[in-house]
Amino acid sequence: MKIVTYAIAVTLSIGLLSCVSALQASEEEYTLQEVPQLLFLNYEIKTSGDKKSISLINQVTTDGRLKQHINHNSNPDLGDLECVILDKDSLILETYSIKNPLLKIVEYINDSGHFEKKILNLDYAQFSLKLQLNTKAVYAAIHEINSNGNITLKTTKIK
Repeated sequence: MKIVTYAIAVTLSIGLLSCVSALQASEEEYTLQEVPQLLFLNYEIKTSGDKKSISLINQVTTDGRLKQHINHNSNPDLGDLECVILDKDSLILETYSIKNPLLKIVEYINDSGHFEKKILNLDYAQFSLKLQLNTKAVYAAIHEINSNGNITLKTTKIK
């Protein structure tokens, strides 16, 4: 009787062990995916003679992703602006071209009923940038494209 009980116990033990899954208990790793963020930079630009100055109106960072890719203008004109996104070591991460906000093209119908274009040179203008925020970005620098090279007009610390 003891042998039969022992045989049944061994058989049941083997049966139960074969049904146990081979999964090992492991600690679950949760990797927090960084939420993509948008950076809005709003500036004003003023000119007095040949001297231009830029001031930051405000900057806003919010969760989100750009819906479309911003085309980089590889051949900006003289007087256009360039926004350069820099890391903590002032290395360039991204570059964006901005048409000169002080030059506005106005189309109108003249007295004879034809379209005409007129270029207005403004002394003051506001412009905004909407960028996908790079996690390594620390500064945004605005340069003016000049025949003598780029002139830095404003460097903004990104919050």
